[in-house]
Amino acid sequence: MSVGRILIVAILLAAAAPAPAQELLDQLAGLVKRGKLNVEVDLQAGHVPAGPAWTLQVIGSPKAKLVAEADEGRVDCVDVDVTGGELLVNGRGLRPRLSIEGMRFEQGKGITEARFRGRGIWRPIVAIFRTLARPALRRLDVPTDIGSILRGEIVSSEKSASAPNTEFLELVREVHINDTEFEAFAGYPLELSGLVELETAAHSSDGKPVRAAIAKGTFRPARRAQPAQFEVDGRIDGEIENGAVAFVGSRCAFSRGQLKDGAFRVYSSAKDGQLETSFSAGALGLDLTSGQFRWPGGPKVGVEAPSRFAIRNLRVRSDGSYSGTVDAALVGKVGSIDRAGIIVAADDVQLHTQGARVVDGKATGDVKLDFQYRLNHTLVVHYPVEELGDRRVPLLFQGSFAADLHFEDAGSGDEGVVTGTYQFTIPWPPVERAAFEVLRARWRQDIAPVVHKVDFVIEPRHFGPCGRECFLLDLVVTAQKPKAKGYLFQQICDTQGKADVVVDAQSRSLLLRNVRVQPRCQGIVGAIVNFIAPFVTKTYTDVTLMQMPENLPFTIESVGSGADSIFIAGRVAWATKSSQISSKAP
Repeated sequence: MSVGRILIVAILLAAAAPAPAQELLDQLAGLVKRGKLNVEVDLQAGHVPAGPAWTLQVIGSPKAKLVAEADEGRVDCVDVDVTGGELLVNGRGLRPRLSIEGMRFEQGKGITEARFRGRGIWRPIVAIFRTLARPALRRLDVPTDIGSILRGEIVSSEKSASAPNTEFLELVREVHINDTEFEAFAGYPLELSGLVELETAAHSSDGKPVRAAIAKGTFRPARRAQPAQFEVDGRIDGEIENGAVAFVGSRCAFSRGQLKDGAFRVYSSAKDGQLETSFSAGALGLDLTSGQFRWPGGPKVGVEAPSRFAIRNLRVRSDGSYSGTVDAALVGKVGSIDRAGIIVAADDVQLHTQGARVVDGKATGDVKLDFQYRLNHTLVVHYPVEELGDRRVPLLFQGSFAADLHFEDAGSGDEGVVTGTYQFTIPWPPVERAAFEVLRARWRQDIAPVVHKVDFVIEPRHFGPCGRECFLLDLVVTAQKPKAKGYLFQQICDTQGKADVVVDAQSRSLLLRNVRVQPRCQGIVGAIVNFIAPFVTKTYTDVTLMQMPENLPFTIESVGSGADSIFIAGRVAWATKSSQISSKAP
């Protein structure tokens, strides 16, 4: 896994199985373009074949210190210094035995310098005839790939058809990597088991490459049933692009990102060798393009470009919980508020916050949330005549919703408190269409004491706002007495009236109340006129136009109307049961 991958693993807030230590080290090595590598290899006693008639042997517990210069992902030169024990090249028969004390390797030239001495009877001979050591030195080859150097494979046998490579890691007890700084490859693709996909920036906006460092690292090769282990503390700084990151309950793709003063720690679990990660950064900013984002405390956004997420003083613990100061401007076609088992669906979502503080995955701060809502409600009308049963009309309210919310220690598990204010609009045309269905009525009734079997028809023509808190009714009411041919009489009234819209705070409902009807009839029949007005008034007094769902913690504080919509405003008070209980405690 590369440094870039370690970074993204660190900001992941979802639990997942990380890559093995061996893969982590290989990916780190693959990211190195140029830089200086400082490696110290703790060797252990043993011996391994180095080709036909040759072996490599370690006596005692020597340390091999390496200083390597890398360019374009390959090692240009390596200086090796062996102290505290012996690294031997042993030949069989008349071949020499050498104790290697140090050497210098250069790409394309091989071993250009070497410090060594003969072993046993070869000590005085080699001291006099240095050229006798050349066959032994030719058996040695320093790997030029950075991965081998970081794993401690400082020496291998000369490659040939009859001489396989040495298993030098059998002689390596532990590898320490210190103060290794390097420039990363541009446009380097990285991925982590579907959790992270990214590239280091191919063309940075400031012309500077991604810089990374291994401040301290320790690698232990696999031993029998014990998997390889790797612990590393490092730094990274620069631009990344074309990737995806996963947060707790979230996964978002980004087109561009900027990391400043990043620091990470990755270590192998003592139990199973799997990686655990912690991370910090002075600042991390991402241009999000798609995915699902969840803000701690409820709001979810199906993010789209252009969305921006930035966090300062970022700290991510090994369990995935994170802390930092967040600035975000997110947009998306769909989203929701999901808290305490209640879900409010939303379209065309915008979420803005600046300076909100997140501590271990719990948010405190102000968030502005705007979206297009959808709310189902059944309008029920109770008619005052037995011939007509209750009328139920399903309504779908859709319009704009704006909320200024304050989060106090609110987490994704519904912890903490969410309060604030909101206002949403109800476009009038769908309400008018629904009202028409309710107002429209046809029935037959006796008008005491002498007129029987009179047919009544109510046909609405207009039902809409006439001011901030009133609505205008315009109805055509027909009363007619049929006979065998035609009508005994027919009464047509162009009925007009007004009604008030009021808020019932206890039921959190919007009510139509105090209907005033002014009949305008042709050929007035007093009994009919007197009947129609009370009917309309009784029918449409205290009709619930809209009611908040039972578990939705939104109050209705005020209502107003414009030429084509209703405006409803109120407060939000969203707390867990434990918070509510504690707030009521003496």
